[in-house]
Amino acid sequence: MALVLSGQGEKTSPLLKWTRKYSAYLCYPLALVGMLWLLLLPSQTFSRRAYFSENAMMPSQANSKFGDEQHLTTMHRIDTALSTADKLSSPETRAHALLSVFEAIGLDSEIQRFAFEEVPGIGETKGTNVHGILRAPRSDSVEALLIAAAWTTFENKTNINAVRMMAGLAKFASEQVYWAKDVVFVVTDSGEKGIEAWLKAYHGINKAAPIHVRSGILQAAISLELPPAKSYEGLGLYFEGKSGELPNLDFINIVQHISRVQRIPAYLHGMEDAPYGASFFDQYKQSAKLLLRQVRSQAISLSVGVHAPFLRYRIDALTISGLVPSGDPIALQNSLVGSSVPGMPAPATIRAIGRTVESTMRSLNNLLEHFHQSFFFYILPANQRYISIGDYIPAAGLMIASLLVQAMHLWWMQGSDDLRSDSPRTRIERMNKYYSFLRKTLPSSIGIVLRVHALGALLFAIPMIIPQAVLTHTTSTAYVFTMALASISMVLHISDIYWAPKARSLVDWQQLKAIVELYVAVTIACLSVMNFSLAVVMFGITGLPLVLTRVCSFTRRAYRIANLLMLLATSPVCILALSRTALLGLSPFDFTSNPFRMFLEDFHNFSSLTYPLLCLVYWPVNLLCIVVVLVP
Repeated sequence: MALVLSGQGEKTSPLLKWTRKYSAYLCYPLALVGMLWLLLLPSQTFSRRAYFSENAMMPSQANSKFGDEQHLTTMHRIDTALSTADKLSSPETRAHALLSVFEAIGLDSEIQRFAFEEVPGIGETKGTNVHGILRAPRSDSVEALLIAAAWTTFENKTNINAVRMMAGLAKFASEQVYWAKDVVFVVTDSGEKGIEAWLKAYHGINKAAPIHVRSGILQAAISLELPPAKSYEGLGLYFEGKSGELPNLDFINIVQHISRVQRIPAYLHGMEDAPYGASFFDQYKQSAKLLLRQVRSQAISLSVGVHAPFLRYRIDALTISGLVPSGDPIALQNSLVGSSVPGMPAPATIRAIGRTVESTMRSLNNLLEHFHQSFFFYILPANQRYISIGDYIPAAGLMIASLLVQAMHLWWMQGSDDLRSDSPRTRIERMNKYYSFLRKTLPSSIGIVLRVHALGALLFAIPMIIPQAVLTHTTSTAYVFTMALASISMVLHISDIYWAPKARSLVDWQQLKAIVELYVAVTIACLSVMNFSLAVVMFGITGLPLVLTRVCSFTRRAYRIANLLMLLATSPVCILALSRTALLGLSPFDFTSNPFRMFLEDFHNFSSLTYPLLCLVYWPVNLLCIVVVLVP
């Protein structure tokens, strides 16, 4: 309160006088510098060469032996088992076919049958998981490593090559005596939801679909995605979790190092670096593309493979995906799930990928404790390069500072000019006027904020209470537009109330905007240390429009119209419509798939932050900005 009163002219220090004088202009340079800082991140000036922090893992220090004839024979057993189980048609027959292969290898195996809901209350689907555990000869099942795969890839193609590879690796691992940790092999027919059901049962959370064959604490997990192909030109690494979780950086560095040794390099998100000797612009453009893919994956919880659920349980995990060359004959013949079982890749490709996984598992087997020495907060602008949190977090700090500085200025400037007199003779009179002003306007401002957030809470809660509101993608789209119309009606109603001459003194737009900016700044500050990509996106769609709202004189109607057009362009409905093409790759006229439903599904199954932030922060803040523009 002393700061507020000193801002009104009470014995102001020179620094505070200078801040009060220029605070109206400081917020824009701060926001601009913060965005420029982000634009500098793709340059190599900010990134450093990757290295290993955990020396005990010793990657590629032992000879790799996977790929013998008996391992390839075990991979062929999958085809034989599937041929007697009606190929790929029935999940139950696939599960029993795989169970027979696991048991023949000597694994402790089990089938888990489970059910999950797409969204709360509806869309129940049944699934089947199969897992086998290789007991380590040198331990008592205290710790374990895991290899996982789904029957279908992210692009809805058959993932039979990954299942074959898993069987071959299980056969190879059963022949070795150096394992200090158990090795668990899991195959699911329901993608990430199947792995989530398995993890809940493994940790004793899911009592409806329990599993009885267990091992110890899972230290790390590798997800395999190998679409049909004769060969692979490289591997893609995917590592983002559902709420911005990341595996330890050492894990990624190990896989990339080992893959180069095995002559099948692993690229982050399947993207190669700019060629050696490329211009600065080409290097910058390639790094920017990679960073944008990471931002998209972290901000909207869009992950490839089935590694993301493991990260929620503090299990370091990533997905290794095969990159199919264009024109591959097997890939062209087996582009649809449900077709005949595709042929196996070339033996050289099998050995390269198998030995990459083998060597990675051996390095993880050397871990004496959980990953802890390297970074857990980072962004990767290029292969074998990283940016630590100390180098990118100042950008978020500058963006937050722009909101706080403008909020401070608006709080000082609220009310009439006579509250900011520098004359000490009117001190008591001005204090009384100031407190009287706050008692009159502050309840109205807080009431507006609460009313708008109540509408956001309704948007958040209705799908939980009435799941039929999102029964199909089409009704989900209709639900979003219905809530948009309800929001516009509420905003117009609030603004119309305070346009009345008797009610104009009950609301101050500067005070209202200052409160909203403080709220948004705190939200972005919390997000920046949890999910930096989501924090940047939240500033772009809420913070920046808020800073630019009502910055000019509103004596002319054109300024209000320009502000309203900006806010409508950054509204949730508009952004969700545009995200069909820009983020999800869907047609803007395709109303069968809705991002809103996708966010709701991720929140229900994986506790993703995107849906709560959409309903409880993004939508209300956009409406409050419109109220700030419309009130007198």
